[in-house]
Amino acid sequence: MNNFFIVTNAVKDPDKVYSNQIIKFLEENQMNCSGCIFSKETSDSVYRYADPGQIPDDTDLIMVIGGDGTFIHTAKDLIDLDLPIIGINFGNLGYLTEIDAGNLEQDLLQISAGHYHIENRMLIYGEIIRDGEVISSDIALNDVVLNRSQTMGIIDYEVRVNKKFLNRYSADGIILSTPTGSTGYNLSAGGPVVYPSAEIILATPICAHTLNSMTIVFSADSEIEVIVKERSSERGQRKIVSFDGQSEIVVENEDIIRVRKSEKHTKILRLSDISFVEQLGKKMR
Repeated sequence: MNNFFIVTNAVKDPDKVYSNQIIKFLEENQMNCSGCIFSKETSDSVYRYADPGQIPDDTDLIMVIGGDGTFIHTAKDLIDLDLPIIGINFGNLGYLTEIDAGNLEQDLLQISAGHYHIENRMLIYGEIIRDGEVISSDIALNDVVLNRSQTMGIIDYEVRVNKKFLNRYSADGIILSTPTGSTGYNLSAGGPVVYPSAEIILATPICAHTLNSMTIVFSADSEIEVIVKERSSERGQRKIVSFDGQSEIVVENEDIIRVRKSEKHTKILRLSDISFVEQLGKKMR
């Protein structure tokens, strides 16, 4: 593995210091960096950070400079290229950024020598259905979330699994998460941490006003439907669905959020079998 391409979050590395440092080190060690996208998050493009048309055909690995958010959105932008991706962290501790600034050079040499493995991470595919028609759809590496926007009201919703009624909730919302996303919003809402290479779907109510508010774990072949219900006291409440914290869609009563395992996977390059455990331990401490 010797042909690299860098995607840099311009906010994280505004002067290209780290990007140029990596490019220089790669070239000095007979490795190739075929390009660098230096981009800010944008809402006027199909792609959040990286256009797959800019990636050369001979690229072996995508390297992302930024936090977990940059990593997630770059991975989704480039999902159809089927290339492995690795994150380089120059800020706060992240669960998805494998390389730390202090170990940069030795980790790059380890990759070049072939001392790594690649994990396939599942994604989920979500659809929003209104009056029998799909009005929006997207994939998520972390989660699909139903939540309220800028109001203090409660959302009523039903959950069905494989077309069978499970329960009705009154809550701030619900998080439908992948194992990769279990350390994100799901964890903040009291959900469990799941080893990221597992293939399951987590359903975690957000601040539920009921006693049965625990996370439920479903097999990856389950189809989960969340039906937004009317509440007498909602008073024009605005309810939204987001995919990985982006592409927010306003939903109406009786809309259905249908989620299932995506046919696509994200390939994440790992340098150590215990790196996730190490990251988790650091975060807990």
